[in-house]
Amino acid sequence: MQIRQTRFDTKRITLTASLAALYIIPRTIPLDRLIGISGSITFSGIITPVLGVFLAPSYGILAVFLGTMIAAFIPGSAGTLKFGGLDFLGGALNVALISLLIRGRRTEATLMYITTLGLFVINSNTEVFVGNSFPSLPVPFQWLRLPSPPIPYLWLHLIALAVLVSPLTRNLRDSFSFGARRELAKAVIVVAFIGTMIEHVIGGVLFASIVGKGALGLWPLIFLVYPFERAVIVLGAVLVCTPLLLASRNLIARYRLQET
Repeated sequence: MQIRQTRFDTKRITLTASLAALYIIPRTIPLDRLIGISGSITFSGIITPVLGVFLAPSYGILAVFLGTMIAAFIPGSAGTLKFGGLDFLGGALNVALISLLIRGRRTEATLMYITTLGLFVINSNTEVFVGNSFPSLPVPFQWLRLPSPPIPYLWLHLIALAVLVSPLTRNLRDSFSFGARRELAKAVIVVAFIGTMIEHVIGGVLFASIVGKGALGLWPLIFLVYPFERAVIVLGAVLVCTPLLLASRNLIARYRLQET
């Protein structure tokens, strides 16, 4: 029994290392420049559904941590460390949430998501509402600025929360294990969307905590940009993960979506 357990752990560690190497690739590719600090947002989120399928939450977090640290030291990589090296937390929560959802642990995933939103809301250097504080346009376009009522900064995150607690996240295990291409693509969209939104909000928490009061004037600009960035990541996840997971059905069955 002890030998069998050791072999099993070795197999999971090997898989974790392999998927960490896979995570490195999109982690080095820039998607957009960060606002307010140096560095870039990367395409790492397009591969997290694959990690979430094969790795239980603890191993998924380890894979993201290793991939983030290695990517940071690759010459020319866009994945340089930010927020004192804590930027791996976004990808870690992304993968952990997806892993929980696929394994049917929706309550834990929901609590994780709500807690992360709460951390953003209670931070004194974040903006819960934007609208009237939109930045003025440069001359001579300042007259184009229209009055706007306060809008929740987290509006897209709240939509993701609604998707998280909806029937769309039920039976995801079957969709990833046995679903046809269309059903699998739909499941990838669901988990990639929720995952990238929790990654974005924890990035906001880190940004507000480290930049401090200087972050207060930047939320309206971030508000305008982030939906487009998240849409690109979700689209990329569908295009990359769907064929990879279809081609890996036998491997998925072999690992049986390990629970721990």
